[in-house]
Amino acid sequence: MRTITVGTSPIQLLHPNADRVRWTITYTPSSIANDNTGLIFIGRGFIPNATVGDPNQGDVLNSGSSIEEKKQFAEDSLPYKGAIWIVSNSAGQQITVDEQSIGDQ
Repeated sequence: MRTITVGTSPIQLLHPNADRVRWTITYTPSSIANDNTGLIFIGRGFIPNATVGDPNQGDVLNSGSSIEEKKQFAEDSLPYKGAIWIVSNSAGQQITVDEQSIGDQ
């Protein structure tokens, strides 16, 4: 698991990975990271816009929330295996990210 600081400039959080079986992003609660008061926007295969209600906002996380995709069975199309982008509407937001691939122990 990695800790990342996200700001108002989009970053490619996870690169495409055909062997991905699980990924999770957790927005550190403001009780742990006092400055975590903004919103995080996540785009699967596109750069999200940091504006609530924008058609390209992607998934939105607030402080203390998380998102996870994992393979449940062999034929499952989850998790998304392409690039995952992230941006915040506030500078200096702290998240943790974890990615597991086939063969990880």
